[in-house]
Amino acid sequence: MKKIDTLWKERLHLYSVEMRKYLKYIFNDHLLFVAIFALSGGAYYYSSWVKTLDEHFPIGWVMGLILGLVLTISPIYTLLKNADKVFLLPLETKLLFYFRKAITLSFIIQAYILLMVLAVLMPMYVHSTGGSFRSFFFYLIIVWVLKYWNLLQHWDILKFRDPKMEFTDWIIRFALNSIFLFLIVEKASLSLIGIVILLYIGVFVYFHQASKGKTIKWDLLIEKEEKRLTGFYRFANLFTDVPKLKGQVKRRKWLDPILNRVKYGQSNTYRYLFSRTFVRTSEYFGLFVRLTIIGGLILLFADQRYLMIGAAILFLYLTGFQLIPMVRFHELKIWLNLYPLSPEWKTSSLLRIIQTVLLIQAVIFGILALISSTWMNGVLVLVIGIVFVFLLVKLYIPSRLKRLDSSY
Repeated sequence: MKKIDTLWKERLHLYSVEMRKYLKYIFNDHLLFVAIFALSGGAYYYSSWVKTLDEHFPIGWVMGLILGLVLTISPIYTLLKNADKVFLLPLETKLLFYFRKAITLSFIIQAYILLMVLAVLMPMYVHSTGGSFRSFFFYLIIVWVLKYWNLLQHWDILKFRDPKMEFTDWIIRFALNSIFLFLIVEKASLSLIGIVILLYIGVFVYFHQASKGKTIKWDLLIEKEEKRLTGFYRFANLFTDVPKLKGQVKRRKWLDPILNRVKYGQSNTYRYLFSRTFVRTSEYFGLFVRLTIIGGLILLFADQRYLMIGAAILFLYLTGFQLIPMVRFHELKIWLNLYPLSPEWKTSSLLRIIQTVLLIQAVIFGILALISSTWMNGVLVLVIGIVFVFLLVKLYIPSRLKRLDSSY
């Protein structure tokens, strides 16, 4: 019994050590300065946009939908491992304390996220309604209470292991959270607010009673925990190698015409290898696609020249940075050491792949800037993006590769 009581403390300690191991690379790198620059620029344009709002701005729906979404997304950090479904299954009835601590940890982490989101939304609220920043604490208490309700509700639903039930629960919670916050922000009548509160209570009581007697779905909880950790590892992989990251490999036959352009020859061995590694590995190709889409959407909706240029440079940097660890992707494969190849070919091949990928992305950004803005902005985004790519590949990335080699 004593071992069960200390299980949570041991898991939390191991989890904290694991997080700190990767966070020190994240917050001690050049990307931190880029992030500060991006946040500063975003804050400047956000404050300028807020000043244009008036009383007709639908602040109730905006805050309701944004906060409602953050409230509804309520993962539970159980810190479970794959072996637990064997060794802890017989002790399920004695793990009530463990899962209470899991919900508490989840609340603390997500309460901080809510605090940040609400802090961002408050200038919008104050400027459009003429209210006071003192109401921040009133809204903060409300969203914290709602977050705890969402976590408890989500925990009960996880005992069903029914995708339809989980989806229905998500829709119900999102609707209740958004409508309730809309009513609070718009200062609706107490009777309407009271009806929504009764719905909150009714939904919780119904699902809580329905979940009684149901056992914990260990496979589901472990699957969700592994998926959550994989997401963190993918982010940490932008800064350092993550041995625990399990990538997925996909054929992507439709890209073969591009890959086949690599000429046959000993000097192109690493180029052949890295080009297929990039295209067929989800952790590299997938991140490239996602960053290109996010950066492209910003360029499509941006109307400020410097914002467009800054966004293009930021996402080109992020993309190039996340491709650097590919140099170590095949490091543990013994057959790679059998190649009679010069080490310089390995570095030059990787740099050429990164340069090609970034140039494609720069062209995409330039075209999107041209579509959404003037031809001058499009040309500037394209030219500055191309110049930045060459500086990044010729000056910055080689130094990063040397640092990576010296760490092994």
